[in-house]
Amino acid sequence: MKNHNRLFRFFILAAIISNFNIYQAFGQNKLNVLGGFGLPELLNIGLNIQNNQTQFGIRIGSFPTGPDEKVFSILGEMYYHFAGKSTLSTIRTWYVKFALNYVRDETKYVIDKYLYLNPRIGRDFNISEKIGIEIGAGLIVQLYHTHNRKKPPEFLDLDNAPSVLPSIGITLFYRIQ
Repeated sequence: MKNHNRLFRFFILAAIISNFNIYQAFGQNKLNVLGGFGLPELLNIGLNIQNNQTQFGIRIGSFPTGPDEKVFSILGEMYYHFAGKSTLSTIRTWYVKFALNYVRDETKYVIDKYLYLNPRIGRDFNISEKIGIEIGAGLIVQLYHTHNRKKPPEFLDLDNAPSVLPSIGITLFYRIQ
């Protein structure tokens, strides 16, 4: 179990460092601040670095639950904008996105940890030169899952979720540069 936690921490640190190195290496990069809701990224905030039609980013998320549950999500993502035009931006409006999501869900009974591959296709809707909304849909493919029971459940236990589910998301973005 400790090896999985170390691997996860290494992945997050590498994603953050690589984003800053990419940003410094290319002078034409742009920084975007994001906030949105999606499955499995939950209510989230993040940063994306944009270079031409490609973006790399990281988001963290959570969801308000009851007092006995804590849900946390972290996501590393890559976009490629491939089609469409906007008068408000040089970024093409249609994109494909590939993301890795880590989700940790803890209740008084169990701690579940998931790693998902999250491919999506979507579209940006530019409201102004700086502000826009992105809407996307795709799949959640479960790559990894651990289930650590703290104590027996007092109710029906529904732990056998399918390993492929639909994925949706809506995000408001702001272009800083």
